[in-house]
Amino acid sequence: MIIKVKPIQENYEKFLELHPPVLSNQLLPDWYKKMKIGNHYDTFLGKNIINAKNCPAIQDIITTGFIIPLWANFYFKTMYDENNNPIMQEWDFTARINENDSVTEFITSHDQKQIKGMDLKTNLNQEVLKIKLPYYFEIPKGYNILYSDPFYHFRQDIRLLSGIVEGDKWGYIQFPFEILKSKFQIKAGTPLIHCLVYKREDEKLILDITNGSKEDYKNVQNDFIELFTTRKNYRTKKEK
Repeated sequence: MIIKVKPIQENYEKFLELHPPVLSNQLLPDWYKKMKIGNHYDTFLGKNIINAKNCPAIQDIITTGFIIPLWANFYFKTMYDENNNPIMQEWDFTARINENDSVTEFITSHDQKQIKGMDLKTNLNQEVLKIKLPYYFEIPKGYNILYSDPFYHFRQDIRLLSGIVEGDKWGYIQFPFEILKSKFQIKAGTPLIHCLVYKREDEKLILDITNGSKEDYKNVQNDFIELFTTRKNYRTKKEK
């Protein structure tokens, strides 16, 4: 599958040149890159034990799709009064320097009426800030894009709110995000958004809730016995 990435206007070409989206396996979480994969014998010896890097589910989610890095530096700070009560907040996004724009060209907000009832970490004005994506994606017909906070990056400054877009029909996206700290800096190139592309299905999802048969339970038991005695996982399991 080929996904074309294009700036939404000419003066945004520099952002795409400096910090283009990349495949997710090129921007893995730091902890994952540093962790050494464990094995059963070393676990028995008490060193290099079986760990998160052995989990195929984690490996698949952090290496599937692509990552949109932040295309400029984002700054946020909170000012306090003499009693240490927060009284004001400011933020800046250096992408505005590109054309001497206002920061609102890139960072806008949803006010409290728009997010009523949502348990979100807002700014002092009870707003959720959102960042405007300076480019769009051309993807094959019939495909969606799931936009999410980067999986397993465990960042402590902001958290993006996830959403699904019919990517073959619309590509001009703004991403709302929660504020998790009173002051921080996010540098250009930092993973900002994780994108998963998948085919849109028309079939209705039906959940069939039923008890298992004796054979079903036996198969489950055999699966667990095979896993814990051989330390294999479902990648090596033969399909039934």
